[in-house]
Amino acid sequence: MSSFVKISSIIENLIQNLSDKGFSREIKTAFLWRRIVGDILDNKTRILKLVNNVLYILVDNNIWLQELVLKKTEILDQLNSQLDPPYQIKNIIFSLSSKKISA
Repeated sequence: MSSFVKISSIIENLIQNLSDKGFSREIKTAFLWRRIVGDILDNKTRILKLVNNVLYILVDNNIWLQELVLKKTEILDQLNSQLDPPYQIKNIIFSLSSKKISA
């Protein structure tokens, strides 16, 4: 008979496993992104990649893309205030998602 495992423990193990494999900056950035932009904008975006300290974000439509472009400096400042200097984000590049992002 199988026993139930709490989803939170599975997620914790997954995050720890990814952190051990060198993805701690990406994980931290993803959690910070949600906290900084809020639930609404987080649901309208998806982190595509983080390469050479440039964060690439997919956005589901032009309206939200414009909102994020207007808030870009503020978002960068808030992200970098919580990241160590060698891992700080130099730029955020927003682009439209070819497929609608659903929550």
